[in-house]
Amino acid sequence: MSFTTVITHDTAFHADEIIAVALLRQAGYQFELIRTRAPKVLEAAVADKNTLVLDVGGVYDPEMLNFDHHQNKELLSAAGLIYEHFKNEICPVDAQAFFGRFISSIDVMDTNRDNIFEIWSTLPKGFKNTSGILGGFNRDMTDAPMQYQQFLKATDIAQEIIGNEIYSSVKKAKSESDYQFRTVLDNNVAVFDQFSTVWKDKKEHIFAVLPHANGWQLQTVDTLVAVVPERITQLDGFVFRHISGFMAVVKDKAVLVEFARSLDRFQF
Repeated sequence: MSFTTVITHDTAFHADEIIAVALLRQAGYQFELIRTRAPKVLEAAVADKNTLVLDVGGVYDPEMLNFDHHQNKELLSAAGLIYEHFKNEICPVDAQAFFGRFISSIDVMDTNRDNIFEIWSTLPKGFKNTSGILGGFNRDMTDAPMQYQQFLKATDIAQEIIGNEIYSSVKKAKSESDYQFRTVLDNNVAVFDQFSTVWKDKKEHIFAVLPHANGWQLQTVDTLVAVVPERITQLDGFVFRHISGFMAVVKDKAVLVEFARSLDRFQF
């Protein structure tokens, strides 16, 4: 597949087309970016297989590289449409299930799916999501050159975010694969030889022992469920206990595992 031009709409920009352009960059494509709503330009573009049109143009036709969603409420946002079409060039296959969650977060904010705006309104006003951060790069809508430069700045940031999300997704995919090799103590504490980024999602263990840069750590799945007891501070090789009780670090694995065996048995 090849194309030399990408067209999206001008004036205000949103996270879905920014992420879509950044995804194409992530996939390795080089192209000229044009921002316009000029009818004649768009009419020619949607008929041109060498031009990719996203978030504008009124057409969803992936074979012709047209990725607008505004004409059909059931379609994903531009970010989701681009990701679904190019995902094997963007993210390793075994990590796609995790990276897809990030793309879904862009989709729901752009389309207000699942009544997300109402849910978001219940959070503290200072909270920001990816869509809000990228949208914050908008400036004077009537200054097209400035807006074009701001769009490029936002795209650069989006590429960094995407790189981080892919890195995290690859780690989660490995943790998912390694999860089966954990050791489970008699009191249902899990012990991992490699750091796990998915164990809390599994809802199978209240406590887990995991590697740490300063030794080994004991974590709790949620401080509302249980906390790491303060008596851990008396262990040989004790390093640190977070004041919230969500984790503590001890230098020696055997010492920490023996302490973990002493914990009450908790199950979901």
